[in-house]
Amino acid sequence: MLAQNTIASGNNLTNLSPQEKVSLKQGKVILKGQKGIYLGQVETSGNINTAWQVLTDYDNFERFIPNIASCKIISSKGDRILFEQVNVVDLWLFKQKFTVQIEAIKIKPNKIDFKIVDGDLKKLVGRWQIKEISPDQVLVSHAVEVEPGDKTEKPLFYGVYESSLEETLKAIAQEINKRSKV
Repeated sequence: MLAQNTIASGNNLTNLSPQEKVSLKQGKVILKGQKGIYLGQVETSGNINTAWQVLTDYDNFERFIPNIASCKIISSKGDRILFEQVNVVDLWLFKQKFTVQIEAIKIKPNKIDFKIVDGDLKKLVGRWQIKEISPDQVLVSHAVEVEPGDKTEKPLFYGVYESSLEETLKAIAQEINKRSKV
């Protein structure tokens, strides 16, 4: 699985250029990849437990993640959770809604593997990973392989997805930071 290989090699800070390391320290999102295979990273203030709470707060995703209109848990058993997420993205002249059912396997405290089980995308598989940089600083990584359904133009979809992924990582970093200060 390419996303898993991307994660295995990509979550290591030594794979970043000096400029990317500086950008991460400044809280900027680093997004690598193209055409449906991506690795995004962001560093933020907070601890690993708070980061975990944010990444697994499925019932509240629409409150802090842009483009998520709704998210509801369908079932939960042990470390596995099935949830339905509705994303609304602005494709310049019109808005498009994507509904997906995602199975996530939580490996507490630092990993969440996920894959689509049903929905409007042909493919969605990846991993969220949290790495403690220091007791009050974490690196959040997101590796994903995504492919739109047959009715969606791939170049248009990938452009919008890349922008959305960057916004999502920024929002997650902000939420981790916000909850860490409470």
